[in-house]
Amino acid sequence: MPGEAKRKYDAETVRFSQSLTRPLSLIVETLKPGYSREDLLKAFRYYYPYEWNLIWERYKVYKEKDKFLEKNGKKKRYNPQKPEKYFYSLPKVKYLLSVGFRKKHASQYDESKRMECESSLKNKRMHKINKKKTSIKTYTKEQQKVDPGFIDALVYAYHIKGISINEKLEICKEIRKYDCDKTWEFFWKLNDSEKNNQIRGYAFQCLQKSGHYVKLRKNFSGKKKQYMTEKSTFEGTPESLAIKLANNGKSIQKLKTYDVFISHSYLDREIVYDIVRKINKCGLNCYVDWTADSDFLKRSLVSDFTREVLKARMKNSRKLLFLSSSNSRASCWVDFELKYYQEEVQNEIYMIVLDGEDAHNFIKIDQKKIESFFV
Repeated sequence: MPGEAKRKYDAETVRFSQSLTRPLSLIVETLKPGYSREDLLKAFRYYYPYEWNLIWERYKVYKEKDKFLEKNGKKKRYNPQKPEKYFYSLPKVKYLLSVGFRKKHASQYDESKRMECESSLKNKRMHKINKKKTSIKTYTKEQQKVDPGFIDALVYAYHIKGISINEKLEICKEIRKYDCDKTWEFFWKLNDSEKNNQIRGYAFQCLQKSGHYVKLRKNFSGKKKQYMTEKSTFEGTPESLAIKLANNGKSIQKLKTYDVFISHSYLDREIVYDIVRKINKCGLNCYVDWTADSDFLKRSLVSDFTREVLKARMKNSRKLLFLSSSNSRASCWVDFELKYYQEEVQNEIYMIVLDGEDAHNFIKIDQKKIESFFV
């Protein structure tokens, strides 16, 4: 098995290296005579940033695999090269940096042709890069860029003996809401070793759509056990979440805590995204009902159970930030949140006035200085 894993890694390395041959041929046509190895790497990182990121993440993944093997008293298996060293070891790169090729490149050099190639490659690559960036941004828009502090507990819960497929998928969905190293390490491990096809497929999809390195793993060979093909029927509702939060038993939903509960109107969602990003930069985790509990609090299922869920989330939030706008001031839900937090939770309430005037006696924050306020 170890030998087979190494052979697969080597085969993947060859395929990955070959996939870079054409891009490198296009890049060298944009370089002037006398280009250095640093010039070639710089150009590659500029025209193919996502491919460069994949090289880095691939190195990181296999470096961690070797660390795990050593930790368990086994020999390192992969010994991946550092990204720069790997790049310069590519056969195509060695050829392009050879004395003979560079002499040929200089002898056939035509500045007008170089500029034409540079313009053509730049237009094509910028279009693809922007398209990729937009796709990733759309898929990850609701993710918070912070480690919330409870991912380790969720990962531990995932590996508890006897946990159901529904509970495993629920945990995966919760972890995916955060863009941090622990999230991607968790999904890399699932993609490698999880034997349930649905869960492994979910991990692969999360990594791929988020722009991270991932290798599609084939289904496990041999006799298929029921667990491998079992499918989750997980479907959340406000009622099911309220029960999980009120239940004295263990539920992974009770592990979730927040630094800032954001009371707002959904109509101001674009501003909410911006506010959350700024607070995340301070290392703080935010609660926004339609992202943090997106699998349960569906707008078509709003009920009294929704109110109970919000109460529980407010109790587990250290502060409340009220985004005051004409939309939120007219919202009965925002009014309920402010009154409950004041009367029952009794922690600090902060306020950002987005438009008009607000007479609430809360601690006012300048939207432009929010990051310095929460540091």
